[in-house]
Amino acid sequence: MEKKLFVKWSLTFDPTLPAREIAVAYLDQAGFTMFEPHETGVVAHGVKDEVDIVLASSLMEEIKTFANVGLVCEEVVEENWNAKWENDYPQVVVFDECGGLLCTLRAPFHPKPNEGLDVLVAPQMSFGTGHHATTYLMTRQLLSLGLEGQRVLDMGCGTGVLAIVARLSGADKVWGIDIENSAVDNALANASLNGMSTDLESQTIQFLCGDGSTLASLDSLSFDVVLANIHKNVLLADMVEYSRLLIPGGHLLLSGFFQGDIPAMAEGIAQAGLIVLDSKERDGWACIHCGKPSPSL
Repeated sequence: MEKKLFVKWSLTFDPTLPAREIAVAYLDQAGFTMFEPHETGVVAHGVKDEVDIVLASSLMEEIKTFANVGLVCEEVVEENWNAKWENDYPQVVVFDECGGLLCTLRAPFHPKPNEGLDVLVAPQMSFGTGHHATTYLMTRQLLSLGLEGQRVLDMGCGTGVLAIVARLSGADKVWGIDIENSAVDNALANASLNGMSTDLESQTIQFLCGDGSTLASLDSLSFDVVLANIHKNVLLADMVEYSRLLIPGGHLLLSGFFQGDIPAMAEGIAQAGLIVLDSKERDGWACIHCGKPSPSL
């Protein structure tokens, strides 16, 4: 099988924030799909045939209006990128707001932690390793909910990390949906790594390929918790569907947008008949915890 060729952009910024986070959002629009943030910038990867270099370059020019930008462009073969990821891949430890250890998101080659939830994630080419601020925020907020016996839907599941966290925390049934077939394969593999059955008969955790339109086929299902760590425009477009699938009293966790987008998100949340219960920020990114009110008696 022919190996995929990837475009690799190694970017540095001065100051790092908010330029790094804006660059991630911009490059995602231009077809980059994998990001490795670091202290002074980010390394972005995208399949060569799917990256719009002209658009990406134009968007980087916008960032140069408020930050100094350093850029090194390369082309790398898929296996080389994966090998580097595994060699450099750190584990992520998620703490609650009081500093208590909630869980560790780690690769199989990391040592098993002595306390907290232990979640194995082999990222491969998918988003959602816990390193990005949005995944960290969603994980922490998810673990603040009582998930025992709950039904959970994870939209834009990526590696499946949030769905797996939910299942390991006692959720009864978990569904994950992602637009990329490779992400679904990665999520299924990660579920197996964590000792979970993904066969159609048990259906304790399931992953399928799809997008917001797939939600219309879930008419027979309802969920106690819906998770969506995607992008602002996608979240706003699908907000009504998220609300429809939530049971009264259910919870919706949203991330994938900047702190400055909270007012626009709050407006869309209200229009979908939901209420904002809480919001958190990390490195310029935001997570909103919404609730679906019970009908008036």
